Amino acid sequence: MEQGMYRQSGETKLMFMSGDGDAVMRNQIEQARQEASQLPERRILNTDEGTLLDYLVQKYSAEVPQLDEANISAEHHERQVAVRDFLDGTVNVPGESFEVEIPFNGDSAFFDLRPNQWDSMPPRGTVHGNALHLSIAGRTLQAGDVKQTIDKFVATVNQYLNWHRNQWENFESSLRREVGQEIAHRRERLLAQKGSAAQLATLGIKLKEKPGDTRTFVPPVVKQKVTPQLPPMRASAPPDPTLDQAQYEMILGLIRGAGRSIEQSSSRTRQLDEEALRDMFLVPLNAHFGTATGEAFNYSGKTDIAIRHEGSNLFVAEFKIWGGAKLFLDTISQLLSYLTWRDTKAAVVMFNRNIGFSGVVSTMREATKQHPHFISGPTRLDETSDQYVFSLAQDAERKVTVSILAFDLGPSA
Repeated sequence: MEQGMYRQSGETKLMFMSGDGDAVMRNQIEQARQEASQLPERRILNTDEGTLLDYLVQKYSAEVPQLDEANISAEHHERQVAVRDFLDGTVNVPGESFEVEIPFNGDSAFFDLRPNQWDSMPPRGTVHGNALHLSIAGRTLQAGDVKQTIDKFVATVNQYLNWHRNQWENFESSLRREVGQEIAHRRERLLAQKGSAAQLATLGIKLKEKPGDTRTFVPPVVKQKVTPQLPPMRASAPPDPTLDQAQYEMILGLIRGAGRSIEQSSSRTRQLDEEALRDMFLVPLNAHFGTATGEAFNYSGKTDIAIRHEGSNLFVAEFKIWGGAKLFLDTISQLLSYLTWRDTKAAVVMFNRNIGFSGVVSTMREATKQHPHFISGPTRLDETSDQYVFSLAQDAERKVTVSILAFDLGPSA
């Protein structure tokens, strides 16, 4: 009969062998794409594209577990252990065991998946909640031998987890790319369909609405109305309506969403001229407010987009293709020249067709501070969009908020 035998208990299961990691990775991305493709029209059209993408990436992302080796614990028990007797075969005799618990952070499903690199000696253990469980049993157990068994188990598990990390290293970027393309293509397709439907309506064909259909780019059944907010009292001047800050941010959100859609659209769309690109922004703005007009006359010239309320311009925007710092500063000056004392919120939208978009954005941020009417900023809106405060050309005491938004259309063909 064996004396002083210790071993890892056979009651535990073989780990890392129940499923194929590559197949699960592909299925995870496909499920995320399927969810994006089956979202209601309202959700696709009325949710900020970047926010929706972040939600799906977070939902379908995967975190390879990390063992918390500093908090490994064990319980000691008396128990019957099976030993091999040369005469009687396997018999149960009094013995002892250590029930080892190894906490971890991450997705426990990885302990069942086979990585694309593996060996013929995977570890044995069980998963309960957020901990691995290892049972070590024998007639008599020495502390050093138990510690060696635990260390060997941890090292083997970590080896498999490292193989998983190497395999899944680019998973999130692939997930973000494929789901982002699905959202962008579906969004572009829906907008094109609604554009065709609108053209049909102009020909006198009344379209029936299907349940849950969205007529516009926004959640409300009716169009959002601009609710001007009175500014502080100004001596010897009547109060003038201004655009509410929340609605200004809503307008900027619509512009940023439309810009991202264009960035991810076909090369044919991205090669459109300034006027055609600008008109694509009128779709969501008109859907929200119904008062956005292209090439609207405003003060001393024509601005690309203006939102008016009872004869006053509440918001104006200028659209330009990037042509260097000088043209960019001229565009800001041109926008400011359009503004009257009543105009307090505006935007410049720049389309980049040069190589090195990050450098273009940096140049814009540096150049903006050199404008003679620059007062303060930037306040970061996102990676390529900022908000600044300028003074009006005709009244240095009057401040106006100008948001500068940049979109990358890729190099010209």
